[in-house]
Amino acid sequence: MTCFKTGNACSFDDDFNLIAPAILEADAVVYTMPVYWYSIPAQIKGVIDRIFSLVVGGKDVAGKKMGLICCCEEHNPTVMDGVRIPIERTAALLKWDMVGQVLIPGVLNEREIKKTNGCKQAAELAHKF
Repeated sequence: MTCFKTGNACSFDDDFNLIAPAILEADAVVYTMPVYWYSIPAQIKGVIDRIFSLVVGGKDVAGKKMGLICCCEEHNPTVMDGVRIPIERTAALLKWDMVGQVLIPGVLNEREIKKTNGCKQAAELAHKF
């Protein structure tokens, strides 16, 4: 609960203090990630967790647009629920407008995305912003 008491978004001196101003200035945030063991990769989860500092610090973050682009190795799209659901809940909590989601199963190796329509879906999502 020491967010912004030192002048920085986070009391820990990590890269979020570089990211926080960009989030505050942005009109939209699009999270892009693969699924790591049925969940959000730790590096991105750390950023999402630290958005807490913006709320505790009294920053007005409501009204932003939000998107999600996610892929996973398995062919069952429910594998991405561990990413999709927390992102949707985050958008609701922050009062961000979820513009769209691109969820692409069956992508493990480099260039396999080209065998899907994921790039086309991502381009269509970009146009919604």
